[in-house]
Amino acid sequence: MNVGDVVQGFARDRIRTALLAGLRLRGDLMGQIFDSTVRDDPYPMYRRLREMGPVVRTTMGPLTTHHAVCDGVLRHPSVLTATTMRDEIAGGGQRFQRWLFGTPNRGALIEPIGPESMIGMNAPEHTRMRKLVSKAFTRRAVEELRPRLTRIADDLVHQVRSEPSFDLMSEVAGVFPVSVICELLAIPEPDHQQFRRWGSALAADLDTLTPAPKEREATNALRALQDYFTDLFDQRRRDPGDDLLSELIMVEEAGDRLTSRELLATCTLLLFAGFETTVNLIGNGVAALLDHRDQLDQLRSDHGLIPAAVDELLRYDTSIQLTSRVPSEDIEVEGVQLRAGEPVSVMIGGANRDPAVFDDPESLDIDRHNARRHLSFAAGPHHCLGASLARLEGEIMITALLDQLGDLRPAGEAPRRPTFVLRGYESLPLRGNPTPVR
Repeated sequence: MNVGDVVQGFARDRIRTALLAGLRLRGDLMGQIFDSTVRDDPYPMYRRLREMGPVVRTTMGPLTTHHAVCDGVLRHPSVLTATTMRDEIAGGGQRFQRWLFGTPNRGALIEPIGPESMIGMNAPEHTRMRKLVSKAFTRRAVEELRPRLTRIADDLVHQVRSEPSFDLMSEVAGVFPVSVICELLAIPEPDHQQFRRWGSALAADLDTLTPAPKEREATNALRALQDYFTDLFDQRRRDPGDDLLSELIMVEEAGDRLTSRELLATCTLLLFAGFETTVNLIGNGVAALLDHRDQLDQLRSDHGLIPAAVDELLRYDTSIQLTSRVPSEDIEVEGVQLRAGEPVSVMIGGANRDPAVFDDPESLDIDRHNARRHLSFAAGPHHCLGASLARLEGEIMITALLDQLGDLRPAGEAPRRPTFVLRGYESLPLRGNPTPVR
């Protein structure tokens, strides 16, 4: 990281802070949305935005909390991922906005959400790469992982079982997903802690207001992770095993295989997208159940309800609150006109509580018949490839917690993360009764 990058990062931080402060003073919606009080509880703001219409025009482009519009934008064939928006489509204002709120230039490194990553690609490149990778993430393939994931979850919960209290985020939820990823890739046990540190650092790229020092940490983590993977690829090509990484190296479709950079992008994305999002699925889900004791008691009495409950927890308080898409041409979605090159903020957290789709959306209801209509895994071509794995991880971890700890209770203050796009807890102290109710 050279001096110029440090200075530019400092300048971006100062400009963003001044810009948002100015917007708040003017009463601008974007200033309000990124206010710390809204960050802690964005749902009242989503209700106000929804009442203003299907799309709200702001100084930073249109945004929507309406489920139908969000779903329509995500599925529209003429909509691109914001990470690959071409300069010739975007005007100068949009380019400045991406500089201000996007990730820094990292040279030859493969960005987790950049144009070489599946999450940042568009058709036809995205279609080709997804077809190759998706073989490893079918529901059947994921279900076969259940015994291994159950063992990992049971071991983690057993370690905190005898403690008078424990932090769900640092001791359980923050360890489980990265342990699963390391298990799938057959990462040597001594390297698991390092993978967790890399995954935590990379989470900075999920937010729009990440301070420059955190961005530098993410860049360093990305460089180290990709160096590690490059060496590991060479090892697995020489000596393949029964693991996901070896499978990705060997996967073939009509004579087509992943290139070395595509393989690197896929493995980087697996840690980036499969770590902190699942950490906070578990944290937000358990916190929601603690706030709704009747729902928690239902799950304690009948573990068979847990799989469906995971989707309701995803709907109720999703880890990823918003994503962006950019029309490549002027389009109409649900009667709303959207202009080419203008980034659209798809407020997933707001769409998940749209009363036009979900009855009594502010309530947690694990028996909700249409909970799977949530958009927490997006929709359309970029629907999360790891959705089945994330659901299984949520189901297995909640089952392990209730099996071993029984009557979970809060054990202290639970501060939220200082981020907006990625919603979760810094810590979530709990205590349990080791005699479970079944």
